[in-house]
Amino acid sequence: METKPLGTSEVHITPIIMGTWQAGKSMWVGIEDAETIKGLQAGFEAGITTVDTAEVYGKGHSEKIVGKALAEVRDQVVLDDNPVMWNF
Repeated sequence: METKPLGTSEVHITPIIMGTWQAGKSMWVGIEDAETIKGLQAGFEAGITTVDTAEVYGKGHSEKIVGKALAEVRDQVVLDDNPVMWNF
């Protein structure tokens, strides 16, 4: 998949970004980590190399799942990790 620069930076992102809010599982039911991992890996194989995640998505659970799913290709992925300014 073609990538484009993010603003004036040297970071290149895909036009489709994988969102992982549901991977946090705090507000979604019936989603298993294994299925989320499969979905993230399938997205990567399809050329989506930009992933949105945040500490607030399941109190960090989403970040852990993204890490497990894409560990072997980490150097090929751009992570958009949104920090939250509070303690759980």
